[in-house]
Amino acid sequence: MPSYTRGRVALLGDAAFGNTLAGFGTGLAVIGAACVLAGELAAADGDHTAAFARCGALMRRHAAPARTGNASTFLAPSTAMGLWLRERMFASPRLTRLLLKSTDAFATAGELPDYPRPAPRP
Repeated sequence: MPSYTRGRVALLGDAAFGNTLAGFGTGLAVIGAACVLAGELAAADGDHTAAFARCGALMRRHAAPARTGNASTFLAPSTAMGLWLRERMFASPRLTRLLLKSTDAFATAGELPDYPRPAPRP
């Protein structure tokens, strides 16, 4: 999709980032809403047009692994052999740890701005 926003409406999480079955949706939703969108709205002093543009650019880079990856053939295999391999993989604690460690790089990819703490409103 060319933009995550239209007017004053912004899509976040799975609706925006075209997530895979790899489990990035919740993290992207929290990062997109609680961190980036809130931070950009504060930095833009509430100017949603500027905040949405900056948020979209930042989240496009941060969500790239979710858009390009495809774990569906592994997590939802279409063959009996694929199901058997997946079950053996998850039955092994060592292999499961290796799988989770390999996905950490995707889940922690991309730097986020360090937004200043907003001043309390009177």
